Amino acid sequence: MSTERSGFIFSKGRLESLTDGVFAIIMTILVFNISVPELILFAEGEYASEMLSNRLANLWPDIFAYIVSFVTLGVYWVAHHRIFRWILDADRALIWINISFLMTIGLIPFSTALLTQYLDQQVSIFIYSFNSILAGLIIYTLYHHVKGNPELLDKTVHVLIRKRSGRRLAMTVLTYSIAIIFSFIYLPISHFLFLLVLLPEFIPDRYFGRENSRK
Repeated sequence: MSTERSGFIFSKGRLESLTDGVFAIIMTILVFNISVPELILFAEGEYASEMLSNRLANLWPDIFAYIVSFVTLGVYWVAHHRIFRWILDADRALIWINISFLMTIGLIPFSTALLTQYLDQQVSIFIYSFNSILAGLIIYTLYHHVKGNPELLDKTVHVLIRKRSGRRLAMTVLTYSIAIIFSFIYLPISHFLFLLVLLPEFIPDRYFGRENSRK
């Protein structure tokens, strides 16, 4: 069936290649938020080694934000892959939902840098969380789009249309939403939730009612 006759304007391979490329670039850029400490050796002399250790220890907000953001991007990349593994073709709506998703995750290096520099500020917590929530909502929209358009899918697939298959994404979005709420009350809880939001991805699929086999 030709793409002109079917109404599909791209194969899914082009979207997957674009998505993988964008994720690779963004995940690489994240490390640039961690700056190597500078010491003036002539001025600080024999104490340079000790001061370097102290300055490295002061980088913990940068490293914390890097780890959370890198793994969060990994979570969304895996979620994207889980959806696209069942897709055969892409319609115009799917293409632009995917592009919107990429545009949103493209902001994560900025929101990560903001969080790194202002970890103790409610505004930075809000912007970082909202960025992550928006990415989750868009990929959730992508999931529901293909769920509502089974002509895009492998006809032998039943896994994606299961209602409970989106629970993992829903938990991620919900946890970031709670992090925003606690940012108005007690910031350390928001920091803890940033780590907690990563846990669902490491929980076996059977606890989310997801089948691993391709039926």
